[in-house]
Amino acid sequence: MSSAPEPVFFLDRTLDTALVRAALQGRPGPPVLRHAELFEAATPDAEWLPAVTARGGFVLTQERRLHYNPLELQVLRASGAGTFIFVAKGLTGAGLAECVVRALPRLRRFVGRHPRPFVAKVYVDGSVHPLDLG
Repeated sequence: MSSAPEPVFFLDRTLDTALVRAALQGRPGPPVLRHAELFEAATPDAEWLPAVTARGGFVLTQERRLHYNPLELQVLRASGAGTFIFVAKGLTGAGLAECVVRALPRLRRFVGRHPRPFVAKVYVDGSVHPLDLG
């Protein structure tokens, strides 16, 4: 019996930090794609979102207002993006890195059960809640 391939996660500019990278290093599963490795810092979301989705990546971000921006929402839908927004209020540094690692098993399950496009919020306890893209 073959299982589905592991999802590939992409750290956008807001989560591509040294502490998050260090926390993810050496963990089982596929490598995590990083914004800084693939795009210039000033690359607009409307350009990198479709490129990441075309590579099969699921976006991890802290950009809480992403799904409220009409252009970005249109790009999310059109590109078929799967996006997880970490809303772990007050967490920075090592606490945020731990939150990302804690959430990974739930994110893996979520992508196996929810077709793209989607936007879901990820909370400090690692719980994942889908949003209505309207």
